[in-house]
Amino acid sequence: MRQCLIYNSSLRFSRATYGILALVAFLIQNPWLVLATSILMGFGIISANYNFPYQLHSLFFRKLLKNRLEPIERESGELAFANGMGGSLFFIGFLFLYFGKFTGFAWGLILIDAFLMFLGCFAGVCVASLMYAFFKRTFKR
Repeated sequence: MRQCLIYNSSLRFSRATYGILALVAFLIQNPWLVLATSILMGFGIISANYNFPYQLHSLFFRKLLKNRLEPIERESGELAFANGMGGSLFFIGFLFLYFGKFTGFAWGLILIDAFLMFLGCFAGVCVASLMYAFFKRTFKR
């Protein structure tokens, strides 16, 4: 798989942004904010160059704070898989809310996904990245 250079602090910032958006959507009960979060995460599937919160942190905040961290090498497939998993869970939650079916389950799904975003941000443990590594090892045999 293709490798790419990623700033870990910028990646954590983007996960925190998605988690905050989802938490705010849950608190104000706004399904359209869930859809916006899903779409933003969907852009990250294409490339890290289209992950807008990542690019915002990478371009501006690192320069403002004079952060001279070196990028680390990560697989682009891992990043795309993580964005795809999070974005699809948000989108499924939005669809349930839009059609008025299982709204309690939908808000629970969105809240769990927001919690997983915060886990990836603050603890550095991305469940989707762990799933990607597991699937890659399992299907490689």
